[in-house]
Amino acid sequence: MIDALVFPDVRGCVSDLIDGTSHGGDPVRAVWYLPADSYGQLTGPFPIVLIYSTDGTEGWVDRVDRVTLECYAPGTQAVETLESIKAHICGTNIETASGFLDSITPDQVPKDVPYQSDTLNKAAATFMVTSRPL
Repeated sequence: MIDALVFPDVRGCVSDLIDGTSHGGDPVRAVWYLPADSYGQLTGPFPIVLIYSTDGTEGWVDRVDRVTLECYAPGTQAVETLESIKAHICGTNIETASGFLDSITPDQVPKDVPYQSDTLNKAAATFMVTSRPL
């Protein structure tokens, strides 16, 4: 009998799909923690996409994780980058170095989010990531 099911690390899988890919002509850096200098200011190069998992559900056959992407970039590049990433990662039967995903679907589409900076804008989107046990 199996005491606990082990699922792929969806944050790692999504990071594999995004990190280093080019969206809007610029390579995207995927991070799990925002890089900041000693004053707490974000450090580039931009765009940066922060990946984190907020919640989800688990059934007998699969698990659905809600993964949020926050993009930090100058001007409208933030939301445009997330739109391009959405088109790039959504689909079914997705194989990555960190594991296999059944599907990625948008839950909340990319939108600009208020962010206090003179030089950067922030956009966010949420995706439903479905996986099965390893």
